[in-house]
Amino acid sequence: MLFVHPRCPCTRASLGEFNRLLAKCNATVAAHVWFFRPRTVSTEWVKTDLWRKAAAIPGVNVHEDLERYQARMFGAETSGYVVLYNTHGQLLFKGRITAGRGHEGDNARKDSLIALAIGAEAKAKQTPVFGCSLLENCEGRWEWIQ
Repeated sequence: MLFVHPRCPCTRASLGEFNRLLAKCNATVAAHVWFFRPRTVSTEWVKTDLWRKAAAIPGVNVHEDLERYQARMFGAETSGYVVLYNTHGQLLFKGRITAGRGHEGDNARKDSLIALAIGAEAKAKQTPVFGCSLLENCEGRWEWIQ
């Protein structure tokens, strides 16, 4: 699962890496992208070019995450946060899959997630995430994205 802010410019890189990651997993994972939506905005606010980019990735299920319900359940606070669970519900990976904020390209984080998804050993099972906050609506600060 990938959690994103629909207006975060850095998320484009996360979606690109997510697409490449899924291509290497050979359909062995159920992929979901959750787009944060505050209750105070319409569904159209979420349906950005990032939504369309996520929906175009083969096999990806795209969802609205109203008031961060799903994000809270999985500990996501930042756009670009990824979690991977096995079929028994065990958390295998959490963190980012990009080389840096808004940077695409080969990196150890994505390689670790690919390894875990196909049942191999991985160097990292947790990585820090840098991106736009999914918590901003708590204080009503949306001016920078409207």
